[in-house]
Amino acid sequence: MSLLIALSLRGEEWEECRSGPFEVWTNANEKEARQLLVRLEQVRHMVGVYLGKNDPVSLWTIRVLLRKGKNTPGTDFVLGRDAWVSTLPEGGVPSAAWIKQVAGMLFESNARRLPAYWEKGLLIFLSTLDAKGPRITLGAPPVMTERTLDWARVHYLATNVEYTTRFRVLMNNLQQGADEDVSYRNAIGRTKAELEKTIAAYHAAGQFTSVEVSGRAMSERDFYTRPIEAPRAAAALEDASGFAVEKQSLDWLKKTVTEGTNSARVYLEYGKRLTEAKAKQEAFVEAAKKNPRWAQPYVELAGMEKTPERIAFYLKTAAGLDIRNSKLWQRLAEMQLDAKQYPEASRSWFSAELAAATVEEREAIRKARRDFEAERARREDDEKRRIADERQRELDRLREEALNKVREAEARANKGQSPVASGAKVEQWWDEKTPSQKISGQLQKVDCMGKMARVWIAAPNAKAVPLMIRDSSKVVILGGGEAAFGCGVQNPVRNATVEYKPNPDAKQNSQGDVTLIEFR
Repeated sequence: MSLLIALSLRGEEWEECRSGPFEVWTNANEKEARQLLVRLEQVRHMVGVYLGKNDPVSLWTIRVLLRKGKNTPGTDFVLGRDAWVSTLPEGGVPSAAWIKQVAGMLFESNARRLPAYWEKGLLIFLSTLDAKGPRITLGAPPVMTERTLDWARVHYLATNVEYTTRFRVLMNNLQQGADEDVSYRNAIGRTKAELEKTIAAYHAAGQFTSVEVSGRAMSERDFYTRPIEAPRAAAALEDASGFAVEKQSLDWLKKTVTEGTNSARVYLEYGKRLTEAKAKQEAFVEAAKKNPRWAQPYVELAGMEKTPERIAFYLKTAAGLDIRNSKLWQRLAEMQLDAKQYPEASRSWFSAELAAATVEEREAIRKARRDFEAERARREDDEKRRIADERQRELDRLREEALNKVREAEARANKGQSPVASGAKVEQWWDEKTPSQKISGQLQKVDCMGKMARVWIAAPNAKAVPLMIRDSSKVVILGGGEAAFGCGVQNPVRNATVEYKPNPDAKQNSQGDVTLIEFR
C-alpha cells in the first residue's frame, strides 16, 4: 500500500452496501450509496430483460468507491485484484459513459454475441437509464455524438408500446444465431429492409421521447451498510489508482498467496511465474476455485497438457464460461478434431461462428467450418478403413492360429511324421472329392446331442439350415469360443459364416458336416 493512500485513510471510516454483483463503498453519505445501488440494480434488471436473463451475473464484482469531497475526481472502471473498481465523488451524478461501462460489463458476462450494431445501440440506450426506486426512465436522448442510427433503432423498438415485447423476442432469436431476416419477420412481423427504412426516417425526424417502465420492486431502504476494514479499503483505493497484479514481483505474489488472498487473479499470475509443474497446476486450480466463472485458469491448465483429449477437456470448460470468445471455441474445435471427437468439434465450430464479433469474422469462421467438415469426413473415412484393416488382420491371425492347431493335431495323429510347415498347403482330413460349401447368416439354435451337436443357421430371407458338428476338435472356430455354443435357442443370435461339407443325413436331420465357423 502506498504511503499516500495510507495517509489519506487516516480518520476515515468506510461502509459498504451490496446487491447482486455490485458493491458500493462510501466514506461519505450512506443514503447516497444506497440510492446508487438501486440505480445499478435497475440497470442490471433491464440488461436481463433485453437479454432474456432472470438474474444477470458479472465475471468480477463491480465495486464503486463513493468518496467524500465533491472535488474528488471520478475514475473509469479498472480491473483490480478481485473486482472492477471505480471512484465517484460525493454528490456526483454518474455519467452516461460510466453507466455504459457497467452495462458493457454485464453484457460481456451474460450475452451471446449479437450483431455489433445491436450491441452498440443497446449500450448507448441503457447509458441514460435513470431510476427512482422501482420506477425506471428509459430513452432519454444521449449527447448528440451518441444519437446514432444504432441507438435510434433500439430507441424506436424499446419505447414503442407496439414493439417492446417483440423487441425482446428479436434479441433472443439473434442470440441463438438465427438468420436476421427470419428473426425480423418472426419477431417484428416486418422484413429487415422494411424496418430499416422506418428507422432511418425516425432517426432523421429527431423526435425522441423517454418512457417510464416498472423495474424491480426495490428502494434504498432495502439495503443496509456495514463497516469495512481499513486494509480492504486501502487495497480497493490502490486498485482504483492503477494497481496492476501483472506488474507485481514474484516475491509479492508469493507473500500474498501465503497470507491467504481471495484473489483469483493473484493465484493465476503466481502460477504463471512458477516453473515447477505441480505447483503451477495447483495455483491455476486455486484460481479457478476463487472465481468459478473465470475461463482463464482452465486455458492455462489446458496449456500444460500434452494430448488433444486432455487439452480439449479443459478448453471445453473454458469456452463454456467465455461463450463470446470465438477464438477459444475455434481452438477447442481443433483439439476435438485431433482427439477424434467429431460431433463435439462440429458443435464447437458452430459456437465459434455464433461468437464472431463482426460479419467478416463470422464469414471467415463459416468457411473454416466448411473446411473442417471436409477434413472430418476424410478422417472418419480413414478411421473406418483403419478399424476394418485391424479387424481383418486379427481375423487372419486367428485363422492362421486355428490352422496351426489343426497341423499340430495331424502331426500327433501321424505318429511321428513331421508337422506341416507354416504356410504350406494343409491336406484336410475330410474327403477332398467333396468340396466345401459356405453359408452366412444368423446362428439361431444349437441342439446338443452328446458328443455331437446340430447347429441351425439362417441366411437372410431364408429358412434355417441344419448342419452337424460330429467332432468339435475338428471344427475351426474364429471370433467366438465355446461359450458361443450354448445349447438351445441362441439369445442373442449371432452373425456367422459356416463352412461345411455337404452330407445329407435324414436320420440326424442334417444337410452337411461343419468344418469352420467364423463369428462376425
